[in-house]
Amino acid sequence: MTDSPHCPWCPTQPDTPEHLLLHCSRHLSHRAALLHSLPTLIDLLGGCTNTNQAFKSLNLTRTFLQKTNQLHRI
Repeated sequence: MTDSPHCPWCPTQPDTPEHLLLHCSRHLSHRAALLHSLPTLIDLLGGCTNTNQAFKSLNLTRTFLQKTNQLHRI
């Protein structure tokens, strides 16, 4: 993600995709919108077996990353 091992906004947390997508307090409102749009958290984590739903999940995740200006960190 970045050269630092820690999140820029949560200095005690690791700078990982999981933290960015699921835990970082900086992006709480955008995360809430993302998770509200997905049927399950499994869809966000890539466990969806329905091709159409998986594509929708990828698009929603991309939108989250664009709105939070974090696409470059993944």
